Amino acid sequence: MKKILVCPVCKSKDITLDTGGITGKYVCKNCGYIGSVVLELTEGEYRELLEAEKLEKEAERKLRSKSKMEEFRD
Repeated sequence: MKKILVCPVCKSKDITLDTGGITGKYVCKNCGYIGSVVLELTEGEYRELLEAEKLEKEAERKLRSKSKMEEFRD
């Protein structure tokens, strides 16, 4: 099973080795993250990660909307 490298900050797959791998660090071309820690996931795990993040953001948005509605009632 092939693993893909994923940025721990923005979850992009656009990761390359910094300075050709000499430093042992990776660079995310999407957000600019530079570090030695990256996520190594299968395609299935990556899809699950993105879906979980999407659900979390939707839940946060609903919670904020509910809070704002309660503010107006008071």
